Amino acid sequence: MNHNKALEKIKKLLRLAASDNPHEAAAAMRQARALMEKYRLEESDVHLSDVYECAARSGSKITPPQWEANLVGAVSQAYACKVLFMSGIGEWRFIGELAELASYTMTLLLRQVRQSRRDFISTQLKRCKPATKTKRADVFCSAWVSAVRKQVMAFAGKDEPSQAMVAYMLKNHADTEKLDCRDRNANKSNGMRSTTDALYGIIAAGDVRLNHGVNGQDQLSLN
Repeated sequence: MNHNKALEKIKKLLRLAASDNPHEAAAAMRQARALMEKYRLEESDVHLSDVYECAARSGSKITPPQWEANLVGAVSQAYACKVLFMSGIGEWRFIGELAELASYTMTLLLRQVRQSRRDFISTQLKRCKPATKTKRADVFCSAWVSAVRKQVMAFAGKDEPSQAMVAYMLKNHADTEKLDCRDRNANKSNGMRSTTDALYGIIAAGDVRLNHGVNGQDQLSLN
């Protein structure tokens, strides 16, 4: 039995140790402790093994736009994860027990908002200069993200990050830097044009639907 298989076995035994049957619970705990001693594992090691890192590709390799960071914030909060931006690689790294679901949801939502952004540019911003298209499309995306945020939170829940995840971060990612995001409309006053662009974003977000998979499975789908 290798290290990973031992961890899985110990976790199963610890679950059995919570049994209402006192004899079964005691036997499971003895076996779990024996395995932990044999493989030199602490209880903290068992809890840390439930924490994963899963990535979702960003649209930027160095400095992501503010609206994308806002979307990441909503997803990470909904799935009780921590998140890091891997500069140079250009990906968001979700960390937690539900990191896989978080990264999957983020990937689906980014795909949807990027398609909506392209549609908005092609239909509403045909005559604009490239720089203007980018700024106005950012307004559109910011509104899109704001509209979708409530649905993401309601869909995934609002659990707090676990102690195991906090310990994992201290052990593996203790030294991190604050992320600087790109807000191309930071110095721009909100006029009627921005209000209209935001309205388009809110309307486009109305097509987003997050659904649990069929047959009680925890798969996700985005309609």
